[in-house]
Amino acid sequence: VSLRGFPPILPRPDGCHQSTVELLKRDSRWAFENPSLGVLDYRVLGTNFKDYAVIFTQLEFGDEAFNTVELYSRTEMASREAMQLFTKWSQGLGFLSHQQAQLQKDFTCAHKILQ
Repeated sequence: VSLRGFPPILPRPDGCHQSTVELLKRDSRWAFENPSLGVLDYRVLGTNFKDYAVIFTQLEFGDEAFNTVELYSRTEMASREAMQLFTKWSQGLGFLSHQQAQLQKDFTCAHKILQ
């Protein structure tokens, strides 16, 4: 079993760019990986399957690995439930509040997603 579509379409100076990475399902229900591409762990920590998902990612570049916890929301403002779950997991994995960043909305490549 595999998961496709990671990462999303990204804006670049030469236009929109989409790449697809195949992630292989591990023993756990919501855990995926592809070590040959540097994706050591891609795990769904929580979701309500409608409005949000909290994702843990461990990537490796060269000899260095780094972790992220990401909140994806389909609504303009993430729900209280989503924010609480994101905060719980972030703190539980050792991230400090000053290490959080909210990315700017960018609709540059939205037309590609809708095609």
